[in-house]
Amino acid sequence: MSYNKISDSLLDKFGKIVGENFYFTQYEIRWAYAFGGSIFNKEWIPDLILLPQNSIQVSEILKLANMNKIAVTPRGSGTSLSSGSLTPFGGIVLDLSQINRILNIDIVNNLVEVEPGVICDELNEILKPKDYFFPPDPGSSSVCTIGGMVASNAGGIQAFKYGVTKNYVLYLEVVLPNGKIVKIGSKVLKSVSSYNLKDLFIGSEGTLGVITKIGLRIRPLPKARKLGLFIFENIDDLRDAAIEIRKQGIVPNLLEFMDNLLLRAVTDFLQGEFLDFPNGYVLLAEIDGDSDREVEEKFSIMLDLIIQKKPIFYKIAKTVEERERLILARKSNLPALSRIRPNTCVEDCTIQISDFSEVIRKIEDIPKVIEAKNLLVATICHMEGNLHPTFLFNENDEEDIRDFEKAVDYLYKEIIIPVGGTLTGEHGIGKIKTPYLEFEHGSDVVDLMSEIKMLFDPNRILNPGIGKGDKRLLKKLSQKRSLKNKPNELLNLECMRCGFCVTKCPSRIHYLIEPYSPRGRLSILNGLVYGELELNDFIIEILQTCTLCALCNTVCPAGVKTSEIFEKAREIVHRSEGKK
Repeated sequence: MSYNKISDSLLDKFGKIVGENFYFTQYEIRWAYAFGGSIFNKEWIPDLILLPQNSIQVSEILKLANMNKIAVTPRGSGTSLSSGSLTPFGGIVLDLSQINRILNIDIVNNLVEVEPGVICDELNEILKPKDYFFPPDPGSSSVCTIGGMVASNAGGIQAFKYGVTKNYVLYLEVVLPNGKIVKIGSKVLKSVSSYNLKDLFIGSEGTLGVITKIGLRIRPLPKARKLGLFIFENIDDLRDAAIEIRKQGIVPNLLEFMDNLLLRAVTDFLQGEFLDFPNGYVLLAEIDGDSDREVEEKFSIMLDLIIQKKPIFYKIAKTVEERERLILARKSNLPALSRIRPNTCVEDCTIQISDFSEVIRKIEDIPKVIEAKNLLVATICHMEGNLHPTFLFNENDEEDIRDFEKAVDYLYKEIIIPVGGTLTGEHGIGKIKTPYLEFEHGSDVVDLMSEIKMLFDPNRILNPGIGKGDKRLLKKLSQKRSLKNKPNELLNLECMRCGFCVTKCPSRIHYLIEPYSPRGRLSILNGLVYGELELNDFIIEILQTCTLCALCNTVCPAGVKTSEIFEKAREIVHRSEGKK
């Protein structure tokens, strides 16, 4: 199926739906929306950016797009690590970040009602004084939206005890591709009066409808917690410790793994006491509960089980500060790894815990097996079996890109699927994993997903290119990039495109759209550096709107000095303008 181009008359109609302040056609703006937390493809440029303000506008947009066969891709904060919000077929990016109200907090019924653009951490900050929380805790919680979490069924570091997003969704308001607004699910905790349509939309990655309202179950905050960090020389000993904890019925709220390459990177990054840690495989384990006594009893049992497996080192947090420092070791994985290679790609797959040691060894051997001289791989794992192999390479080096693609092929076809694993536990299929979907599920299941997609979206306008319901498997994701006139003063553009800077940026908050965020400006500078954008008055205006407040520096996982780069860029522009 092909999609129609957006005619001038249609552009005018879309503009009237949202208003001129929320409608964008400029190439520089559309370019910034072609970036996310995954490999960049310069051909995936959307044709139109729309910022609807409510579900009625979403309905009108989808109705018009469906009638005219225009592709529509919903987008939250653009943190997807599988290209879920990128646009290989062009069309409309539906930026839902401004539909962001917390509509109701009902403590009596343990319920909150939110719009899709609400940020996860901001919801929890509002719930905290009420002694409640929304448990799913993805690594991008400071910037990811609740709508995106529902669309991908996000998990996070507390999934071992608290589960994933679907365990907390009670009901949804969804706009279907034909513009109909439907409510599915129920406010009550138990209901079997309909087919379980709600769960069909959770994890559907925006392929069946656009979520515009979400009813969430919330829980009381735990009153106590205790954390330990353990280092093992032998991966089998660590696995056995994790299995024994499960067998004895101990349920940590946090049970995380880091491999030895990652520990070396984190040690080098954090310095201090970490320099005294021996190298090995890390198990980070925490117990939480309703009282200090309960937590101490359970932690003591868990500690005995772990010690029996002979870790070579362990440290128990005795204060809140020590706990935060040990948690930082886990949360510093991306900035630590980003110092080793220009690019990091975090993959996502899930296996049975009994296969853990074998799989980790095979992942460690990937660079050697495929003979990739520059590629490195480090692995993080939520110990319910959700692995995050992280590949380190240079996306501007053609050989590195080829090796990376071979490595991903090998990961899924030779390691994960053969042991009965799955392609994704929480990041989604997106566009990157679409080629592997049939390999995991077989053609009959993929055909069935396609039939479900056709039932809801017969014109296939919603988020085309994602394998759930779309059999057009995208084989080629990377592009060789040509270097043109790269200025010496702007060499450090090692942005991971994670988006952590987006919600803190004053100019993005004011102008609302991606190009005015630090990530957006770096994307534009990236285009200038590689000759894919031409400097013009509009780009100069975007650069000038940066306040140089440096808030983005404080939240950037990779430690990119964005404010310094923008100041230098403005200096270069000023000098070049003065020479005219």
